[in-house]
Amino acid sequence: MGYLVAIGLTAGIIAGVFSHLVFIAGVLPVIVWVAFAGEATFFAAGGKNMGLVKGLASNFAGVLWAVFIFFVFGAWSSPFALGIAVFIAVVMMCVEAKIDFLSFIPGAFIGAACLFGSETEAFPTGDIVGVLIALTCGAAMGWVAEKAAGPIAGLIAKKFPEKEAAEQQA
Repeated sequence: MGYLVAIGLTAGIIAGVFSHLVFIAGVLPVIVWVAFAGEATFFAAGGKNMGLVKGLASNFAGVLWAVFIFFVFGAWSSPFALGIAVFIAVVMMCVEAKIDFLSFIPGAFIGAACLFGSETEAFPTGDIVGVLIALTCGAAMGWVAEKAAGPIAGLIAKKFPEKEAAEQQA
């Protein structure tokens, strides 16, 4: 439980500071919800250095597949263009998982979804650069939170050793 409290504290502080810098201070022009999707991908991919690599690589691949979908849909005049493009991209997002650093399939879907979700009048095919930056920020937030949580979890275990021992037995 000490580690969960520690990761909650560090992730909460980092997310709070990040949100303040974006919304209040206006220092970071980042798509916040995409950054949180990037952070979620980091943790879902297993965290640590490999979660960072697999999460970001799969997110970026998903963004590229979304670009492919936008391109095909815009280039073909067929009423079936969207369905065909999505079919090809989804198959490829699964097949590319054969490559170790792209093996986190949900990350590819999250990356594609983030680009689709960033579509606006100003960015009719999504904000590619903004999404890539936000996904990177989110993964970095998760990585830093995890690194900072280790020492804090150790302090919690030292302060409450009997609780930690009881929780490990349960």
